[in-house]
Amino acid sequence: MSMCLIEFSGIRKNGFGHWAKHFAQPIPIVAPIMILEIVIRPLSLCMRLFGNMLAGFVVMELLKAIVPLIIPIPISFYFDIFDGLLQAYVFVFLTSLFMNEEME
Repeated sequence: MSMCLIEFSGIRKNGFGHWAKHFAQPIPIVAPIMILEIVIRPLSLCMRLFGNMLAGFVVMELLKAIVPLIIPIPISFYFDIFDGLLQAYVFVFLTSLFMNEEME
C-alpha cells in the first residue's frame, strides 16, 4: 500500500509524462536502477519494521525465560505498546517523506 501511495502521489502531482520521464534522468542508463527504487524504498521500510518487531519479541521471550515474574511486565509495556506506536509513527513519517520526494 505504501508503494502505491508513494507512486500515485507523484503521478497525481506531476502527471504521468513527468513521472515516466524521471526514470531516465540524469542519463537513460540509470532507468533500471530508478525502477528498482520503486520497490526498494517500501521494502526497506517493511524490513526495518519487521526487524524491530522481531527484536522486541526476542528480548521479551529472553526476559520471560530468565526472570519470569515481575520484570517482564513494565518492559512488556515498552516493547508491546510504545515500540509498536513508535514504529508506526516512523513508518508513516518515512512514507510521507518518500511521497514528498516523489512529488518534487
